[in-house]
Amino acid sequence: METVTLSSKGQLVIPKEVRRSAKLQTGDQFSVSYVEGEIRLRPLPAPGVTSLDAVAGCLAKSGRKRMSEEQTQAAIKARLKTRNAA
Repeated sequence: METVTLSSKGQLVIPKEVRRSAKLQTGDQFSVSYVEGEIRLRPLPAPGVTSLDAVAGCLAKSGRKRMSEEQTQAAIKARLKTRNAA
């Protein structure tokens, strides 16, 4: 068992061997919970990148004026960029 020290900023460093064993990478996100006296970190699944084909038709609404192909592609790219940035 490894030990770590909490910094003045509330940060911990996960030891290298633990990171390697868990295959953790920079930017990985975790859920944090406090259960029965234990602080638990659980890696969250990495979000997938969405393709244009996966969101085709998501902008269609009844009563909406039809957009050109160029406008449609630009709107889809903008939505994907916003979604994948989160």
